[in-house]
Amino acid sequence: MDARIDSAQLLSQATTPKSVKSRKGQDPEKLRETTQQFEAIFIQQMYTEMRKTIPDDGLIQRGNADEIYTQMLDLEAAKVTAQQGGIGLADLMMEQLTK
Repeated sequence: MDARIDSAQLLSQATTPKSVKSRKGQDPEKLRETTQQFEAIFIQQMYTEMRKTIPDDGLIQRGNADEIYTQMLDLEAAKVTAQQGGIGLADLMMEQLTK
């Protein structure tokens, strides 16, 4: 399973009027994958905001590489969390979109 999240694709799928009209004809598996990707983006943003609340103790100097590593770590953790059930956002979206 490809774990990359394409936010531009998610946005275009969400705002395209055609996708709203053809909801009943959509592949449920593809819709599930899209909702999980959206949930992963949401969870990653939560992780990023939670990290901002942790004060920098100054013991270890932080640099650009540390920021990149932290972002990558948060992204992967968010993907795994969303795939394993997450916070229920994907389930709610699936329920709403398949009505």
